[in-house]
Amino acid sequence: MYGLVLEGGGAKGSYHIGVYKALKESGIEINGVVGTSIGALNGAMIVQNDYERCYELWRNITYSMVVDVDDEEIDKIIQLKLIKEDLAFLKEKIKGFIGSRGFDITPLKKLLDEYIDEDKIRKSGMDFGIVTVNLSEFRPLHMFLQDIPRGELKYYLMASAYLPVFKSERLGGKIYLDGGFYDNLPYKMLVEQGYKDLILVRTHALGLTRKLDLEGTNAIVISPSDNIGRSYEYDGNRAKTNIELGYYDGLRALNGLKGQRYYVYPKTNKDFYLDFLLKIPEEKVNNIQQMLKIPEMPYRRALFEHMVPKICSMISLDKECTYEDLLIYLLEKKAEKLDIEKFKIYSFEELLSKVVDKKIEKEKEEVSRLNKLIEKVDILPIFNREEVILDIADLIFSNEEK
Repeated sequence: MYGLVLEGGGAKGSYHIGVYKALKESGIEINGVVGTSIGALNGAMIVQNDYERCYELWRNITYSMVVDVDDEEIDKIIQLKLIKEDLAFLKEKIKGFIGSRGFDITPLKKLLDEYIDEDKIRKSGMDFGIVTVNLSEFRPLHMFLQDIPRGELKYYLMASAYLPVFKSERLGGKIYLDGGFYDNLPYKMLVEQGYKDLILVRTHALGLTRKLDLEGTNAIVISPSDNIGRSYEYDGNRAKTNIELGYYDGLRALNGLKGQRYYVYPKTNKDFYLDFLLKIPEEKVNNIQQMLKIPEMPYRRALFEHMVPKICSMISLDKECTYEDLLIYLLEKKAEKLDIEKFKIYSFEELLSKVVDKKIEKEKEEVSRLNKLIEKVDILPIFNREEVILDIADLIFSNEEK
């Protein structure tokens, strides 16, 4: 009996959907879902078994689907692509925003009307819970479906996601505040219902998240391995990337994949990485020894007693650093530098091969470009040679760029 916990986070909630896709493909059956804010909204669609619709909704999300704004105007503000006329227009918009005391969330209400089916949720047989804050009565609310009057679920979902920047209005006669201001990751709701197997999906968004106390549970915590944007970044392209990241991060957590930035199958041969280190030529070990200013000593002793611990410390893996952790981390750094495709599951050998091939490819491209520049020097008029010299300088110093 697995329980799914979805942390609040506005637009970051697209990450939830990728993780849920990984859960579905891994055959994990979810019996209960709790969430705060966007976690509650995503959770509702998961409970009503509308994952595909939720997935498509996120892939096409825009700002105007959440609040009453012009998407092009908002994009200019976010990207800071404003001209003088835009600034004057923005000034008037801000005045209007202050005068009306917040953003009009009519579009969000329409989304709930279109996508949330209370009957489906109530007939699902699943536990479903949300968090909000009742400002009218100054008290937080942890509510399960059975605590919500029939016909009012959409009000409470709205209440769970009600931010202070929204136009103030009453829901069911009361004023509510986003539940993230009280409990942004409400895993204890499921623990109190007897759930032991928990999957917590983080967004690390602003909000009050209680210190995790998962003793006595079999909890899997899935967190973004890369930046998932800002809570207000309702952009379809960002959402697509977040969904893919959530999917692969979910597969890593569920299937024991290795790596921090890439996804690497674990080795069944426990000595593979030790053997890999032992095969490093003495000459290369000596070069590393000099780089790290390690005193002269037999190269294998230097490698295992000094170099490995020092490199682990440099890359903040010193506490429980294994040979596997070290080698995969270093390989990931090379892969990232060479722009190797991230969203794929590799064996260590496959990723290493990709890195080697891409490195050779880049070196050939640089040599080819240099040869072309040299040819240009022979035929170019003298007044164009300054530009060519600058291009050559760029190539020579490219390896020094950080």
